[in-house]
Amino acid sequence: MSSGFTLHLPAPAAGAALGPRRGELRTPHGTVQTPGFMPVATRGMLRGIAPDRLGPLGAQILLANAFHLYARPGVEVVRQLGGVHGMLAWHGPVLTDSGGFQVFSLAALDDVDVDGVRVDHPVHGGKIFWTPRLAFEAQRDLGPDVAMVLDVCPADPQARGPVQAAVEQTLAWARIQRDLHAERGGADSGQALFGIVQGGVFADLRERCAKELVALDFDGYAVGGVSVGESHELMMTAVEASIPHLPVGKVRYLMGVGTPRDLVEAVARGVDLFDCVFPTRAGRFGTALTWDGRLHLLNARHRADTAPIEPGCPCAACASGVPRGALRAGFKAKELLPPVLVSLHNLHFILELMRRIRAALDDGGFEALRARVGAAYPPRHEGPTPAARDERAPRAP
Repeated sequence: MSSGFTLHLPAPAAGAALGPRRGELRTPHGTVQTPGFMPVATRGMLRGIAPDRLGPLGAQILLANAFHLYARPGVEVVRQLGGVHGMLAWHGPVLTDSGGFQVFSLAALDDVDVDGVRVDHPVHGGKIFWTPRLAFEAQRDLGPDVAMVLDVCPADPQARGPVQAAVEQTLAWARIQRDLHAERGGADSGQALFGIVQGGVFADLRERCAKELVALDFDGYAVGGVSVGESHELMMTAVEASIPHLPVGKVRYLMGVGTPRDLVEAVARGVDLFDCVFPTRAGRFGTALTWDGRLHLLNARHRADTAPIEPGCPCAACASGVPRGALRAGFKAKELLPPVLVSLHNLHFILELMRRIRAALDDGGFEALRARVGAAYPPRHEGPTPAARDERAPRAP
């Protein structure tokens, strides 16, 4: 079965450039209802969450990172383990990131040339020459349902010179990888390939990058170069500059984004798919996501709090009966269980938010849900830092 995207109502009004929509991403390992969120297993495992928890949590598709799997345990070892699905012990769809963000967080930009980038080996030392061909071949052999092109992710989305250079190199590498994909049979090979729109906060660069990628006819498209420390408003500016130039009939993926406000606002602008380490990373540091906003469990006011993380929440962490005060004490004592429980709850929250978004788009209640999330999560600098994203990494536990 090849991959494909089917858009179904409600969709943006005829002629509208932006607007929320519902769809289905079909893959050889199952169908993903969109809008959807991908939990992140950067190195082939989620931090603290067992694979058998993911289905009950509502996960439909997972993300792993090809660069990190190439570095350890190595592509051949992953193949012997049954490919990326076998390593994850997950039988549903998988998307692998090419490692563009991770590579450029590990390497100086002057290590980039027309053929690839020389980057420090994150495990063994020395250098890896990470090229578009190597990124393509690694993902081919890892066996995900969806692979991403290798792109250039500039550190500062507001520095026009480096951003323009990143767009040029991203497009040149995209052509190489698109040709390799076509030689293999395209999506009929059983693996889709998505292009990545760069361009920082500059509308003209985003438009040019998007249009040239569309001319190459990828199976889907991502908006990259966001969630690198910019404000929510600048992130949405990048989305608004990219989405109108992407095909209505193909999936749109916003990379590295996963806070409640960012998710609902990006859905409102026509994004279909997301990933981020934020839910699990926040959980590991004692912050829980609730329908009333963030809950900072390390605060002293929770010392003797007998409530679960979120009263009425059906997730296993809340249903376990472990009270907030015990979680706080466990965090202070550096116990292993509290980060696991709060991470599990946060992942449940985000996946439930996406389920409610889909239901609201089906029944006409999206704007009410959007307002509720906006009130609980007011504007603030809440995106994961580049270091946090590198855990997944970076378009990423």
